[in-house]
Amino acid sequence: MPAMTRLRSLLLALGWVAAALLLALGAAGIATGVGGPPGTTARAELTWAADQAIRPGLAAAVDDLVALTDLVGDYSTSARAALVALVATDRDLLERSVAEGDGQAQAVASAAADLRAQILELPGVAPDPTVPFAADAELRLGADERAMVVDLLAALELTRDLGAGWARFSAGSVAADALTTLLIDHDASTAAAAAAGSAGRYDEALAALDASDGNMAEARRLRDRLANTADVTTLDQWLDRNATYDAALRALYAALIASGGRVDATVREAFAAEQAARERLPPDTRGLTVILAEVARGGLNDVAIGIEKVRGRLEAATDALQAVGLDSDGGDPPAS
Repeated sequence: MPAMTRLRSLLLALGWVAAALLLALGAAGIATGVGGPPGTTARAELTWAADQAIRPGLAAAVDDLVALTDLVGDYSTSARAALVALVATDRDLLERSVAEGDGQAQAVASAAADLRAQILELPGVAPDPTVPFAADAELRLGADERAMVVDLLAALELTRDLGAGWARFSAGSVAADALTTLLIDHDASTAAAAAAGSAGRYDEALAALDASDGNMAEARRLRDRLANTADVTTLDQWLDRNATYDAALRALYAALIASGGRVDATVREAFAAEQAARERLPPDTRGLTVILAEVARGGLNDVAIGIEKVRGRLEAATDALQAVGLDSDGGDPPAS
């Protein structure tokens, strides 16, 4: 092959290589100019329309979450007031606080359910709160908007168990209040029995002790209910000591009836047992305050603390969401 022909073939081959390199470099430049994957700030133009569509709804949801947080705050206030009333044996305050809490529990549950449904109906959000986005959601909605949806749903989850907690709190508070009344009535009927017995009216004394026994049986039933949510150790001691005294007093009056009012060996033995049981009784009704303090420090107090913790976490969540700032007017879409 002539030298000139070989030179032309070599130059032609080099030209094709150069053209291929230029095409490769050009393609790389195009790819670099396009930027990162969709759904990021590098490709904001792909989700701009959907982001603008969801932002007003997100802003409204944040406002509603603030209102829900305020409701939980009122709820917490009622729980604390009920505890104070419980320990102070202030029945009127307890009834008001429990009634207010019952209404607030329903209001919180209803507001949370409505807000959850509202969020799941936003454009670009799936109807399942456990999987709020489709698999290709990054192609449809921006990362910030998706994060806000997730955070809003997570905040609502904090309120899910508050209703059950308040139901336990309310039932325990009512039981403790009823127990207070029973214990006071028990003391009154036992005191009446002692007064009648001292005057020699033994049949009347035994009838008064029948009322004490009825109060004690009902008190033990309420004790079993409270045991599910509170420490009833002190209450058990109070009930046992008073029941022992009631039995000793009853035995004494039965012995006196049997002896015709004469002091014989049986009466002396019964009197000694009554004296021993009396020495083990609390000196006054201040023991009731101790009992109710035990109840307050138990499960009922835990429920009130739980409500307050939820309120604090909701406040933190709303502060974080409000700090994001949502402007429904996003201006012109980003340039491609």
